[in-house]
Amino acid sequence: MKRQWCYRKNNKKNPFRLGRRNEGLKIFDGKRSFSLLSRVAFFITWICLTGIAYSDEIKTIDGTVLEGEIIKVAPESLSLRKSDGSVSDLELKEVSLISRGSEISMINREGKKISVLRIPKPENFSMKDVVSTTTDALTLQDLGSETANVAAKEEVPAVTPEVKSDAGQPPAASGEKVVQAETTTVTAPPKTWKGNIDAGLNSKDGNTESTTTHLKGAYANERKRDNIYFDALALYETVTNNDTDVDEETVNEQRATGKYEYKHTPRFYSFYNQYFEHDEIESLNYRSISSPGAGYRFIDKERLKYKAEAGPAYSLERFHGGITDDHLGLRVGQYLDWIFWQDTKFYAKSEFVESVEDTSDWRVDSGLGVRHNLTKAIAVSLEFLDQYDNTPADGKEKEDRTFIGSVGYNF
Repeated sequence: MKRQWCYRKNNKKNPFRLGRRNEGLKIFDGKRSFSLLSRVAFFITWICLTGIAYSDEIKTIDGTVLEGEIIKVAPESLSLRKSDGSVSDLELKEVSLISRGSEISMINREGKKISVLRIPKPENFSMKDVVSTTTDALTLQDLGSETANVAAKEEVPAVTPEVKSDAGQPPAASGEKVVQAETTTVTAPPKTWKGNIDAGLNSKDGNTESTTTHLKGAYANERKRDNIYFDALALYETVTNNDTDVDEETVNEQRATGKYEYKHTPRFYSFYNQYFEHDEIESLNYRSISSPGAGYRFIDKERLKYKAEAGPAYSLERFHGGITDDHLGLRVGQYLDWIFWQDTKFYAKSEFVESVEDTSDWRVDSGLGVRHNLTKAIAVSLEFLDQYDNTPADGKEKEDRTFIGSVGYNF
C-alpha cells in the first residue's frame, strides 16, 4: 500500500530539555549518531566474544575428566556446557572432584550426609593427576545454586588428594585441621522471574518553564524450556509558553514490547515478538510490529550474554485522520547484557525492520544503557535511546534521540 502522510504544524520545542532532540549536541546530528552507536555496539561485542574461556573441570568416580562451564546446579545434579556447545547432565553421586576458579571441591557421602572439603588449587594443577580421594563434597551454594543449605560445622582431620609424584608414590596426608560441613539440603522452588520499575522527573523554572517525566518497567521470566519478557516506556513533557501562559505538549510517547521464546536447545530458540508504539507529537495513533522467527545465544554465561535473531515482520501504522499503512518486512535484532563490575550492568540492543515491498522504507530502534544496583532493591540507570526512520512523515525528522536518567526498584 502506498504510504500517505498528514501534515501537522510542529510545536516549538525546548532545545535543552531531557527526552527529545537536542540541537545543542552536534555530535549526534544526522546519521552520525546512528553510525557511532553501531560502531560502539560492534566494538563491545567483539571484545566480549574474544574473551570467552572455559575453566571448570569435573572428575567422575570412574576417572573421566570433563572440561567446560558449570551452568546449572540442582539438589542432586549439575549441568556442564562443553567448549563445543553441548551440555552434559551429571548426577552428584557420580562426581568425585570439581575444579572451579582457584579452588578444588572434593566430594564424599555417608548415607544422606554430605561433607565438604575445599582447598586452594595448586599451581600447574591437572585434574588428570589425581589418583583418588577419600573426602567429599560439593557445596551447592558455592556454585551459585538457588538451593538453601543448613550446615552444622565441626573440625575433622584434613585429607588431601593423592597426587602422582615423580617417583610414582602418593605423598603423605597432611595433619592440618579444616572445617567440614555436614549438610542437610532444603530444596525450594527456584525463582525464575525478576523485574524492575523506574521513574524520573526533570523540572525547569525561570526564562523557560518545562516539566519532563518518564516511567518505565521490565519483567523477565526465564524458565528451563521457555522465556517470557515484557518492557514498557512512557515519556511526557510540557513547556509553558510565557506569552500565553499555556502548557504545550512537546513529548507524549508510549512504547511496549512483549516477547516469548521457546528453547529447542540451550542456545537455539524460536520466538514471537510484539511491539506497540503511540506518539502524539508525530500524529501516530499506533504502530504495531508483529514478528516470529528464530534466534541463537552466542554467549550465555552468568555475567555475559549475547544473542541475535531474525524473522519476518508485519507492520501496521495508523495516523491522525484515519490514514493507515501496512506492509510485510524483515526484522533482525541483537541484544547484549554484560555485568562488567560488581552490581553494574551494561546493556545494548538494536532492532532493524525493513519493508520487502520498498527497501528504502526501513527503521532502526537501538539503545545503550548502564544500570547500577545501590542495594538489592534500589538501582540507578542512565540510558540513551535512538529511533531512526528512513521514511518519516512530512515535516518530521528521521531521528529521535532520548536521554533518560532513572531511579528504580528491583523485585
